[in-house]
Amino acid sequence: MLVMLFRHGIAEAHGPDGSDASRRLTSAGVKKTREAAAGLSRFAHVPEVILTSPLTRAVQTADILGATLDLRPQVEDVLAYGPAEAVIQMLSERSENTVMLVGHEPTFSQCVERVCTRGAEGFVQMKKAGCACVSYDPGRQGRLMWLASPKMLRALATKK
Repeated sequence: MLVMLFRHGIAEAHGPDGSDASRRLTSAGVKKTREAAAGLSRFAHVPEVILTSPLTRAVQTADILGATLDLRPQVEDVLAYGPAEAVIQMLSERSENTVMLVGHEPTFSQCVERVCTRGAEGFVQMKKAGCACVSYDPGRQGRLMWLASPKMLRALATKK
């Protein structure tokens, strides 16, 4: 299974109701996420499914990705706050060959680290609107296929 982990775009510091869950993408976050999604679509496998955290900024990010990739995102509650082990367990129960997850830090970096090293921490840092792709087979050592910063993805979007 290929798993793409796309961190949500730049979000406001406080949501309209003051909660973390209601934080929305800023206008710059929307723009940069659209550009990153366009860049990603130029080289990445098209996932069979986009699974997103239910938090507002992640849903907005997933909707942008879904519009770019012609997919309707599905909410997966475990992506809201992790932990990484619960996200990995959820993946082990999926049957798709290529899955995109939209969510948050530090859970996504921890997922990449646990799948690829079975425990080493601190070597991956997911930037907002950045994406990592890992090859995942439950019970086996995973492989980091690629890690793309948002700047790299945006540059691909404008490349002719």
